[in-house]
Amino acid sequence: MRIRSGDRDDVPLVLGFADEAVAWMNARGNTQQWGTEPFSGNPQREEMFYTRAEGGGLRILEDEDGTPLGAMVISETRQKYVPEVDERELYVNFLITSRARSGRGVGRALIERAKQEAAERGIDLIRVDCWAGEDGNLVKVYEGYGFGRVQEFMVGEWPGMLLAMRLSEVPAAG
Repeated sequence: MRIRSGDRDDVPLVLGFADEAVAWMNARGNTQQWGTEPFSGNPQREEMFYTRAEGGGLRILEDEDGTPLGAMVISETRQKYVPEVDERELYVNFLITSRARSGRGVGRALIERAKQEAAERGIDLIRVDCWAGEDGNLVKVYEGYGFGRVQEFMVGEWPGMLLAMRLSEVPAAG
């Protein structure tokens, strides 16, 4: 697997991953996390991803043959609905795996890339937020990546969890 920087040309791919995820979640009865409508064709969501791609933080993970497996958006800008911190941080604004490639370590590989980029920038703190519904199943995924819970929050009726990781506290690989 390899991770490359993405750009505007990759936005339809990322929207497609999100469309797959919405269909998958809805089939499981989860209509609250990302709603019931595809991301593709939604001008607000499309513009958000074009803006993120232009910000330079889009990363695309590909298989050895170049097949896209997942995507991540990182930046030094937090989501507006979470509290500020008094230090630089790398924020994982979006992380997704192709449903067809689920279970292959795609999310973990992308988070490892975020850790590497944070270290290269001299940043110790990485934060992410996620949907906290369904008994916190997604929260547990991020905890498995090494994040710890910081605080619960609500955006309207959407339950969320803010999580963080300090590189200075991550055990060295051995």
